[in-house]
Amino acid sequence: MRNALVSAALAALLALIADVRHSAAQFAPLFPPTPQTLAPAAAPPAEKTERTRTVPHRSTKAHRKREIVRPPANQRKIAEKNGYKRVSDLVNFPKFFPGLGFIFVKPDTLPLGPFLCFDRRDRLVATVYMVPIKDIDDHKSSEGTGSARPVDHISIYFNLGHPGVDEPHYHVVLWHVTRKQEARVAK
Repeated sequence: MRNALVSAALAALLALIADVRHSAAQFAPLFPPTPQTLAPAAAPPAEKTERTRTVPHRSTKAHRKREIVRPPANQRKIAEKNGYKRVSDLVNFPKFFPGLGFIFVKPDTLPLGPFLCFDRRDRLVATVYMVPIKDIDDHKSSEGTGSARPVDHISIYFNLGHPGVDEPHYHVVLWHVTRKQEARVAK
C-alpha cells in the first residue's frame, strides 16, 4: 500500500511540473522575437522604370471568362453499355416502380444484384441488393459490387417475393440521394 501511495504522489508531482503542451509548442521561445524594420529601398530613377498599362477590372457578366459547362453523363445509358438490362424487359414488372423508379440489373447477378434505380431524368438514385432469407438463415456470406456513388442513407426492408426474385428476401437499398430527394421516385 505504501508503494502505491508513493507511486501516486510521484505521478501527481510529475503531472504538476510536466509541460503537456504540443511538442512543437515546447520548443517555441518564451518571448516572440521583436520584428525588425528595414529601411525602404530607394526607388529606381524614373527614366529606368517600365511603363505598364493597367486594365480596369471588368466585373460584368459579358467580360467574364467563359467556362464550358457540360451536363453530367447519362448514367442510365452508361449502365446499359455496361450490360445492365431493364428489369421490366426481363420479367413481368412495371417499367417505373413507385419508390424505386426505373430498375436495371445484370441478369447474371440475380438474385442478389446490384439493381440500379433511376429517376425520370436518368439520374441514379439508389442501388438495391436483394438478399434471400435462405442465405441469411444459412449464414451465407455474400458480396455485391461496390457503388462508385456516395451513399446518403440505407433502407432495409423485408419482401415476400416478386417477379424476378420469387423467394422471400430483404431489400438493402443504398440511397445516393437525400431523404427529401428520395420523393422524386415516389410517383
